[in-house]
Amino acid sequence: MLAGFVAENMPAVATAVLLLLSGGGVLYAVQFRSWGGTENPESAGSLRKVVAGQNRVALVVPESPSIDSLAAAVGVQALCKDWGVAARIAAEGEITGEDSKAFCNIFDIDVTILDENGEGLPNCDGGIAIGGGGAVPRLANNPPVVGVIRHRPTAEENILTITRTDDGATSTVVTELVRDMGFVPDQRVATALLYGIRAGTREFRRANGSNDYDAAGFLHAYADLGRIEELRSPGVSSDTFDVLGEAIASRERRASFAVANVGVVPSVSALEEAADSLLRLEGVSTAAVFGLHEETIVISCRAEDVRTSAEDILTGAFDASETTGGNADAATARVSLGIFARVDSEHTKTLDSLIDASTRKALFTAFESS
Repeated sequence: MLAGFVAENMPAVATAVLLLLSGGGVLYAVQFRSWGGTENPESAGSLRKVVAGQNRVALVVPESPSIDSLAAAVGVQALCKDWGVAARIAAEGEITGEDSKAFCNIFDIDVTILDENGEGLPNCDGGIAIGGGGAVPRLANNPPVVGVIRHRPTAEENILTITRTDDGATSTVVTELVRDMGFVPDQRVATALLYGIRAGTREFRRANGSNDYDAAGFLHAYADLGRIEELRSPGVSSDTFDVLGEAIASRERRASFAVANVGVVPSVSALEEAADSLLRLEGVSTAAVFGLHEETIVISCRAEDVRTSAEDILTGAFDASETTGGNADAATARVSLGIFARVDSEHTKTLDSLIDASTRKALFTAFESS
């Protein structure tokens, strides 16, 4: 009986074995079903209709985009090319994360950085927001936003929205669109999407259902698995390593929210990596790490629970007049020290204590009320 089941489902069984062998010790469960496509082919068809009506589209990822958002944009860009439409990837703000920068370099992703008014996309007829959460970028209506693709819910109306909340990553959503259209991804696109799924789901630790496993299984046939392994083990600078150590040592946790103070930091990207690291702690689904950088208190927040928004937490914790940017998955706030930057060495410890106590309190209060 077992032999008969294996024979009838050989493609799915083979994929499951591949996933198990290449998953770095993580056990992958694959639902045995047909690889012919997903249950929502109308989404792919609708996207094609929207894209086909443009000469050039902008694929807009959030500020400080995650690997998942960038990978999803690569996948949509390939679909647009197959449909005969040029597509440019753009970001609402700078790419600050070292892992995201490395991802762009490895996959040769050319990203246009938009200015603070959302401008910088000449000759584009429409924009498609990819990844992130919360409000959809307006791009000063130049070009108008015509679609949204993400795995978080959105309340947008009158534009195409493909928001499959049963998926654990936006790269999963895009992979399903690829399969729906019968599009065969090349090695670069398949590898980017596969790594996007693994990064977005934290190596499948926060997979919402079978779709993430199924999408990864589909991509395995086309991806460069050796490159995946290289991406999973990036080098860490000594400065960043020290910041990670400080975050772990100073962490304070309430419910599923962890907060840490790392003191003076060499770069904002080190804070972001520290916040990502705190999410690996058991039971933690939201994390915030803060420190001093160039006379400014910088706070990096990460949220992997779809019910929590990193941007909302930082907006609630600090005055609207302060600089806060990002989205539901990842956000950063900057609070200037102002005249307190002139404090002499005798009172530095007192100032550090005040910053630590007030920032922790503001973050926990915002989290509890979110």
